Amino acid sequence: MSILLKRTLWLMSCLAALIICVVFLPVSRSAAWAGAVAAGLVAAIAWWRTGRAAQALRHAPLGEQLVAALPDAGYRLPVVLTLGEGAEALFSGEPVRETAQGCYILIPQPDQLAHYSEMLLAIRPGWSTQLSALLVLQPEQHHDHPVLAAQLREFRFQVQRCAQHSGHALPAMLACLLQGATSPWFSMEAAEPCVRVWDEQQQGTSLSRWVANADDSEKATRLAQGVMLSSQIAWLREQILPQFSGTEQASAPLHLHAMAMSWQPEVAAVPRNLWQQWMQQRTTLRALAADTVSSHARLPDFLLAQLPVRRGYSPPQRAAVYALALVTLFSVIALTCSSWNNHRLLRAIASDVARYRAIAMTNTALKVPALNQLQTDARLLEKYQRSGAPLHLSLGLYPGEQLYPPIMTEIRGYVPPAKPAVKEAPRLVRLDSMSLFEVGKSALKTGSTKVLVDALMDIKAKPGWMVLVTGHTDSTGDTRANQQLSLARAAAVRDWMIATSDIPETCFAIQGYGATRPVATNTTSAGRAANRRVEISLVPNAAACQPAARQSDLSLSSPLGDKNP
Repeated sequence: MSILLKRTLWLMSCLAALIICVVFLPVSRSAAWAGAVAAGLVAAIAWWRTGRAAQALRHAPLGEQLVAALPDAGYRLPVVLTLGEGAEALFSGEPVRETAQGCYILIPQPDQLAHYSEMLLAIRPGWSTQLSALLVLQPEQHHDHPVLAAQLREFRFQVQRCAQHSGHALPAMLACLLQGATSPWFSMEAAEPCVRVWDEQQQGTSLSRWVANADDSEKATRLAQGVMLSSQIAWLREQILPQFSGTEQASAPLHLHAMAMSWQPEVAAVPRNLWQQWMQQRTTLRALAADTVSSHARLPDFLLAQLPVRRGYSPPQRAAVYALALVTLFSVIALTCSSWNNHRLLRAIASDVARYRAIAMTNTALKVPALNQLQTDARLLEKYQRSGAPLHLSLGLYPGEQLYPPIMTEIRGYVPPAKPAVKEAPRLVRLDSMSLFEVGKSALKTGSTKVLVDALMDIKAKPGWMVLVTGHTDSTGDTRANQQLSLARAAAVRDWMIATSDIPETCFAIQGYGATRPVATNTTSAGRAANRRVEISLVPNAAACQPAARQSDLSLSSPLGDKNP
């Protein structure tokens, strides 16, 4: 896929994770924001890494030259990643070589195959189904079999990694080159074990027909090449192919799509190489003599025409599949979290209702807080009903219609305890004696009416209350005389109120205290003036304040009422 598609998918993934953490996940707010920060960091790292592969290709060996020589993104022929001994000779110093059958890209080192394929797909994501790998092997350059085996196993591992990067199985091919007189290319396919011979026009024929069609001057050469070819195939099957299919390696077995063999004079040979040793041990054949004039290095183009046609999914289609899978996963997680959130809400409200029901109605200290919690729950549900349930509770799973009625039933059934009667304190009206009476007198003065009327208004404001009128004097004079004077003044005030109002006489009580209850000091004239007073106390005692029974009622109720005196 292109860098844009990869970055788009990563951003979609991180955005989905952000929404899940902040909106749906039933965790604390701090944990949700920690998850959101982690998603943001992952998005930033993914954004950087997706662009790094393309930049790394430009800084790789031959990177700028390779990028400049690549075909355009719409190229649809096979793209062969070529590596191995003598592979540079096939490219004539260029990193890319195009032929009529396809495009060859030179990989500098065998262990860089997967890395180059990853970087190449970052620039040409549409080539994921066109990639294949070609290993160029020159047996005459090896004299240590363990070293050769390690290189073959490395190629096997790299091909597997390339398949992971491209998302498709990568066809692997082997081109075995030996030093000798120029020969045509010989091939063996995995599905067709017979040997075919390919001419310059990329026309293939069977080995037997190729030998039979030779004229007399070429027949001996072709027969010698055929015999040598049989030895080469036997060597490949004994020494090379087991390294690709062995189970001792961690990577999956590698099944070669095809093998190509040829003799070319450009191939170099080291003394006592593996091929010579094998030939000396197994046969008495000698290597074919090389041409005196070097020919141009030939590529096995015929192999490209035999590569499987793999349509597969295009990068946009794969991106669409990934996006659909991402949306599906997001929907499943969101529905799961929403279901869990609604379950928690249902459980919390059910717990509040059960707690409220378990508390007795008379236990006000616990019942009222439980009632307040139910009212809070009801207000929350009413808010959701007016404005809609929040996203973490919605998605068609919100059970508000089932939760609201039971809560309101409990709230409406609450019976508050009766309030205790408040005992009112007596009220006191204090009258100055000098404004009511003359000195030493108990008769009301002529101008005292206004003061008494104001006091009477206060008394009538509390109907049914007991009216206690008490008289007080200062400490001057005889104590007994002061007590009698205070009592007489209290009686005078009572009699005026009874005569002036409709308050029953039973509602009044009088008392004379003389100078026994001073409110100020008697050593000063101001203090003595304050002590000379009449106080009217209103006492809430409705049972004591009843109208007097009529005499006719008493006579009727008396058991002697119908007897003569």
